[in-house]
Amino acid sequence: MKFLSLLVLCLLITSCKPVAYECTDPLGCFEIPANEPVVIGALLTVYGRQGATGLQALEEIRSAVKEQEQILGHEIELAWQGDDCTSEGALHSATQLARTPDLLAIIGPTCPSETEIVLPIFESAGLPVLPPSITPTETFLRFVSAIEQVAVQQPGGILIIPVTALQINLQDQ
Repeated sequence: MKFLSLLVLCLLITSCKPVAYECTDPLGCFEIPANEPVVIGALLTVYGRQGATGLQALEEIRSAVKEQEQILGHEIELAWQGDDCTSEGALHSATQLARTPDLLAIIGPTCPSETEIVLPIFESAGLPVLPPSITPTETFLRFVSAIEQVAVQQPGGILIIPVTALQINLQDQ
């Protein structure tokens, strides 16, 4: 009888073990280790004639990040690049931003004429992009909501975010 009880107990313990998430997303998954931040990027025109608009957007996003503080237990980090609303500036800034380690998504660009230049760069890096067409704060909150809806929380504080699911969720919002 003791043996049978021990066998049942062992089976129960092993059957309750969490199953590791296997990413099957065709575009892959972002994996954010425990105690690492969720990195969101912004491409903003902060120089030249339209610089005031980009600087205001930057302050709004910084304020929203500070107010939100975390996404699913992970701190939020803002990585941003500024440009001057020229093709050359957009190309350089988007390339630099796309190289940011662990970058999850992009808010921007704030200069509409840059969209054709920067979208291919971000798309080839697998980065979802949302222009700050509403307000920068609302755009940031859309990202937060989309991440919270599609992220898979793993034991130990690891977040896994399927890229396709994130992109679809952002389009549907």
